[in-house]
Amino acid sequence: MSDFTDTMANPAALSEEKQKSAGTPIGGDMDEEHKHFAEAVSKMLEDGIIDENNPETFLNQEVYDALEPEWKAKTDLTMVNVASLLRHIHDFYRSKQTPDACPQLESMIDQLWEMKQRIEVHADVFKF
Repeated sequence: MSDFTDTMANPAALSEEKQKSAGTPIGGDMDEEHKHFAEAVSKMLEDGIIDENNPETFLNQEVYDALEPEWKAKTDLTMVNVASLLRHIHDFYRSKQTPDACPQLESMIDQLWEMKQRIEVHADVFKF
């Protein structure tokens, strides 16, 4: 514990250049499934099939309508977080300042898949 305390009390000096690059996404690659998902979701957003500002557009409406009230409530709660994460994935993927395939984007997609799977273990409620 003292090593951590000492390090925090006496941080190493970082040049201004290193400070600016500290949050920069690193290059890398993703598997084809992640790449395809990022591209497909971005296209759905750009084509207006889904709208991150209107989470109800994410739903397969017939499937959602058939859900039990408990699962509708769980889906409704999840949609707000899904919308936020979709926005981040799309912005990151389309940005000219970030790589189209990198560990950070892959991690965001994995997080979204995990949220979806918690609901879709019960019913395939999302369009993507």
